[in-house]
Amino acid sequence: WNKYAFKSLTINQESKDLIKALIRNKIAADKATDMVAGKGNGLIILLHGGPGTGKTLTAESVAEIAEKPLYRVTCGDIGTEPREVEKYLQQVFRLGKIWDCVVLLDEADVFLEQRSFADLPRNALVSVFLRTLEYYDGILILTSNRVGTFDETFKSRIQLALHYENLKELQGWQIWKNFEGGGGSGGSEGKERIDARAILANSGDLAKHEMNGRQIRNAITMARQLALFKNKRLSVKQFGALD
Repeated sequence: WNKYAFKSLTINQESKDLIKALIRNKIAADKATDMVAGKGNGLIILLHGGPGTGKTLTAESVAEIAEKPLYRVTCGDIGTEPREVEKYLQQVFRLGKIWDCVVLLDEADVFLEQRSFADLPRNALVSVFLRTLEYYDGILILTSNRVGTFDETFKSRIQLALHYENLKELQGWQIWKNFEGGGGSGGSEGKERIDARAILANSGDLAKHEMNGRQIRNAITMARQLALFKNKRLSVKQFGALD
């Protein structure tokens, strides 16, 4: 399991410690007791903020430290008909239990918004989601790109909610630095094919570009492809070609 992925997250240390504590306590509780299927035994974590700020990477890293596979479901693919949504979610949670994995419901905004008299179809979806959620006793991570008003009933169900702000320059620098430190040095070219020292020396300048975490990752991937095509070491020069 890749424990480095969690260490390299650019969230604050207090949040990291809290996540690790919740995961370890959940795993220990599951091992210590043979829980009867019921309500309230799951661990639910909400990660909300703009795109490319590290929410999905956090979920992937949580699965690594929990030493469990990640089962990722994009909520936009589930549909909007309440009965079908309920069946789909029940199937997802059933498989999550059988496979003993961390379930990630990505872009779960439609299930989290505050119910209102003006939007009855949405109310039905939120109600179905909350009802299905009651009986899941595994580790569930929800991501949301919005920072809106979450349904009050849902707030009482989650153990941890983390807000992800847009990357500051210091966080961007840390992501570039993590790349030099091993988080992005995989692939067929190997670490010996990377001019890591030069990239680290220029990470401050690279971080000044307004890019989110996903854009930084894409830039790294494209620079690698360019270096491989030219049969050269990956260096700052390849990143300069992407401007």
